[in-house]
Amino acid sequence: MPTPTDQDDIEETRRLELLEDYDILNTPPEPEFDDIVLVASEACETPVALVSLIEKDRQWFKARVGFEACETPIEQSVCAHSLASPDLLIIPDLTLDPRTAKNTLVTEPPHIRFYAGAPLVGPDGITIGTLCVIDTKPRPDGLTQSQQKVLAALSRQVIALLEYRRMSNRKDVLFRRQKNMSATIRSHVNKAIAAQEAGRIGTFEIDVATGVATVSAEFCRLFDVPVQLTYPASMFETLLFPSDRGIQSTHESRADGSAETNVEYRIRTTSQGIRWISRNAVFERDEEGRPIRMLGTAQDITELKRAALRTAALLDLGDRLRDLEDISDMALVASDLMGKAFDATHAGFGFVEQANETVTIQSEWHRPGADALAGTYQLRDYGSYIEDLKQGRPVVVSDVTTDPRTADRADALIALGIRVFVNLPIFDHGRFNLLAFVHHDHPYQWSEEELAFVRSFGDRVQVAMARLQAESEQRTLNREMGHRLKNTFAMIQAIAKQTLRPVTERSHVESFEKRMFALSKAHDILIHDQGGATMRTIVEGLDETLAMPGRLKMEGPHVMLGPRGALSTGLLMHELGTNALKYGALSVPEGTVSVQWSIDESDTEPRLTFIWRESGGPVPTQPRRKGFGSKLIEMGLIGTGGVVVRYEAPGFSAEMSASLQQLQQAN
Repeated sequence: MPTPTDQDDIEETRRLELLEDYDILNTPPEPEFDDIVLVASEACETPVALVSLIEKDRQWFKARVGFEACETPIEQSVCAHSLASPDLLIIPDLTLDPRTAKNTLVTEPPHIRFYAGAPLVGPDGITIGTLCVIDTKPRPDGLTQSQQKVLAALSRQVIALLEYRRMSNRKDVLFRRQKNMSATIRSHVNKAIAAQEAGRIGTFEIDVATGVATVSAEFCRLFDVPVQLTYPASMFETLLFPSDRGIQSTHESRADGSAETNVEYRIRTTSQGIRWISRNAVFERDEEGRPIRMLGTAQDITELKRAALRTAALLDLGDRLRDLEDISDMALVASDLMGKAFDATHAGFGFVEQANETVTIQSEWHRPGADALAGTYQLRDYGSYIEDLKQGRPVVVSDVTTDPRTADRADALIALGIRVFVNLPIFDHGRFNLLAFVHHDHPYQWSEEELAFVRSFGDRVQVAMARLQAESEQRTLNREMGHRLKNTFAMIQAIAKQTLRPVTERSHVESFEKRMFALSKAHDILIHDQGGATMRTIVEGLDETLAMPGRLKMEGPHVMLGPRGALSTGLLMHELGTNALKYGALSVPEGTVSVQWSIDESDTEPRLTFIWRESGGPVPTQPRRKGFGSKLIEMGLIGTGGVVVRYEAPGFSAEMSASLQQLQQAN
């Protein structure tokens, strides 16, 4: 059962809905209502009479006598107290009633004292307000029986007027509808014009038994056929684009009622090219449920469909280009998306040699059945539009046989399957080196939005190609730098050997040589990974250097480190590995090393934690003195500390932690 609060909400909703249905709020004064409050004021001998309608946050007066305001806030409403009862509400002295004693209309001007209200109750028992009378003096005796009857009768008259108003409005609406329907029936031409103005909507009616379609003039224009009243329905079925055939209705599917009623498909027209049609229909059936007629509408949705395809193509382009590493693949992917977005014959990109005015098409998208265009072409063999391209102007040719730039070369273009085309020049640093093209072998009207789309497509492809070119050049530069850096390290090692030959403490010399090797190895990783390296790559580099398969176990997520972090981590790895070989787990056949790393995001800034743990080796002992290696380990990742070292069973371990952001910085 609803709670009291729920019931109040329900009643309020019903009241507001009825007020909206009456369409009375905020309307100008009307004599019929003004007369009622005048009679109420005279009959009850009060200076004030109101027709008060209660909304959610206010009471609004449709008619009033002796009261200036046309509405008051709901907090000042005395009438609101009468909504819960179908009887008259009479308050002889408002200052003595706890419901009204603090009302500002009572405590402040106009200092009302007496109130009597007859509820305005609709046909369904919903109270929407009151017809009330008000006095500025208390009236202990209230109203006489005669006055109460008059007030109640007048409140019913208010409801009668509102109901009459509602019925009159409904009659007006019905009359207007009937008038419109009559006009439609009288004039089939008017219906066709109205449908055309509403957005190129044609109507049709197919007799299932005969297969004859009765169509509107706009329907004929949509399908690009002469305007006439009837056609065989099968004639329109033949216009469907080959790959869309099978979703249209047929004589058989209409006869058994299995035809899809709402479909979208493409048609090929003579003068408008390929168009998208949205067809919506219903079946009219006999008493036994068998289809007798199929009625519906057809609307040209070409522009909406193309806009959606363009948006989807741009989104798909970014995703697909991101993973490609070959310029030819990029051009082919972009061509495929662009061609399908425009129902084109060919679409793609050509690399331009401006000096000799040629364009080379390595590969392009072409519709099934159309010939490929791969090859090199002399642009002037196909018209004079090369001058526009050089100036950065797009070339849009709606018919190669009539455009003055191509008319004398039309046969050569038509031989390639090109009747309509757009060429957009794409410049890189002021140089015309890429041409985006879309071809049609059928009529096609280009919009400014579509030209902007082709340009955006071309710009994105060019940026992606430039990225690949830059990455290729960077790899070449890195290889050269790596080669020279190796030579430099080799020279340093040779000089060091010659210089340190007289030194009797060979352990220091060997440590120096090993650290030079570690530094060289770390730089190899950086050069190979173009300035940075993953954590796994660094650990795998140590494993390869140790040449002890199965002895070094690693586990951790993919983490990319910047140059500084990768170099620091590489040197630490070498130092830990060297110590393990000399004193730790790797100094005996059965010893192993576990390397683990993880990212801790529980703090305000993510941190990388790295753990080196040895097992199966000699019992570790803390060194009596600290050399360079020990100090390097204690400095931790990128020298930020955060190191915990343990020399206890089952083996040496070191745990290091550093800011992930600092490890990933470029410098």
